[in-house]
Amino acid sequence: MRRLWMLLCLLCLPLCALAQEEELDTLFAQFHTLGASVAVFQNGEITYTHVYGSRDLQGNPVTVDTAFQVGSISKMISNIGLMQLLEAKGLSLDTELGDVLGYPVRHPDDPHTPITLRMLMTHTAALRDGGDYTRALQGDPLLLQQLFTTHAGWTFHAGVRPGTKRLYSNFGGGLIGSLMERISGQTVDGYMNEHVFQPLGITAAYQAALLPGETLLADLVHMPSRRLAKRLADETLLTAVPDAERDYVLTAGKLIISAPDLCRLLIALCDGGESGGVRILSEQAAHTMVRDGLFLNIITNDQVEGRTLYGHGGKALGMLCAAYFDPSDRTGVVMLTNGCNNLRVRNGVGLLGRRVLTWCYEHIIEPTHTVLSPYAVAESSGPFGAGRAAWLLLPHNVL
Repeated sequence: MRRLWMLLCLLCLPLCALAQEEELDTLFAQFHTLGASVAVFQNGEITYTHVYGSRDLQGNPVTVDTAFQVGSISKMISNIGLMQLLEAKGLSLDTELGDVLGYPVRHPDDPHTPITLRMLMTHTAALRDGGDYTRALQGDPLLLQQLFTTHAGWTFHAGVRPGTKRLYSNFGGGLIGSLMERISGQTVDGYMNEHVFQPLGITAAYQAALLPGETLLADLVHMPSRRLAKRLADETLLTAVPDAERDYVLTAGKLIISAPDLCRLLIALCDGGESGGVRILSEQAAHTMVRDGLFLNIITNDQVEGRTLYGHGGKALGMLCAAYFDPSDRTGVVMLTNGCNNLRVRNGVGLLGRRVLTWCYEHIIEPTHTVLSPYAVAESSGPFGAGRAAWLLLPHNVL
């Protein structure tokens, strides 16, 4: 009798999973989603993936390997590369921005306050997204040094002292690329591919032309009007050589990556710099980036009720994306879309992302999750402070 009961339970599992995934698809349909990809990780392993809809207006289906442009999530991922370089060169977060770029960077209304890398990474450098940044996005960038000298009045928020107020800046996120190129002497794509993506077996780029030819790309589409916003496959190569003075338009929002590959990067941030047995950040650098919210957000309740999640979202050209993790139990969720009703928000958080993350935690993670601890943080110090003491400030309920 017991064996019969177990057999019936096993036979019902696929039906239950199918019914659950229909609920997820219903969510996407309610938000007029064109195409989507979801990936979940637990204890350092991807445990669930799901795809929905079409990657283009011709109806070609989204696959698990389909690459999406992920918008502002790019800032968080790009900062992994910058943190690597800072540690390699012995630079601290309190290093002045101008010391890295090679010329003074000061707010014209407050020229005596140093503008540091920490201010840049926490969006407190008083930088604004003005017409000069828009001009750069349209393919006609001024030299970066001009933006901090003759155009400084338009580059900074008037009357805001650096370090005193969080003012989100895409231009600030774009500076990650310029800093990486200035320090490494490589292009953003070249450095990230060599030191972050390839070691983890990830296919990703900031320029679609640099991806392998067989990569399936998701077009960006405004929904529900089904108006094409961008075909990634049509984009030409913007830069093939490092040009720190002009390459400040890549790292703020142009990363192209699949949901499972983005999940592997989240695992590294969640697990102290390591993913799949490969270390891409020191424990200290990873823990500092997460603890201090360096180019990532720390959100309590407004993504998943009762949880504090770390990560970033992306919203542009019709799409909505979310990539968040909870280091207290080593879990995380990635949701990528190429077009949906992305205007529906709650407290600044995209409502579709909130509902999909909540669904994944309620139906995929929480019913069976057991936490396994990977941590063996050494008592040491470095450019980013003490490793063990810093990380233990985060909540941990692990076995």
